[in-house]
Amino acid sequence: MKKLFLTILALLALTLAGCEDNRTPEQRQKALDADIACHIKEFNYKGHRYLLYQRAFGHAGVADITHDPDCPCHEKGDNNE
Repeated sequence: MKKLFLTILALLALTLAGCEDNRTPEQRQKALDADIACHIKEFNYKGHRYLLYQRAFGHAGVADITHDPDCPCHEKGDNNE
């Protein structure tokens, strides 16, 4: 019983101490950007390009879909079709 108590106490101490992030703010932002970018998929539909943002919350799902601002239709001035 004493070993179990000491093990739980040690794990709790490690959890409360946490890990120190020694990365610079620029490195943290770069890692965050890379994480977000790996969840973005591009696809075409009816001549337009869209961005699909997937994020897994227990089950794979779609968080957002948006019309790509770099879609060729924007160059033609055809934003509504």
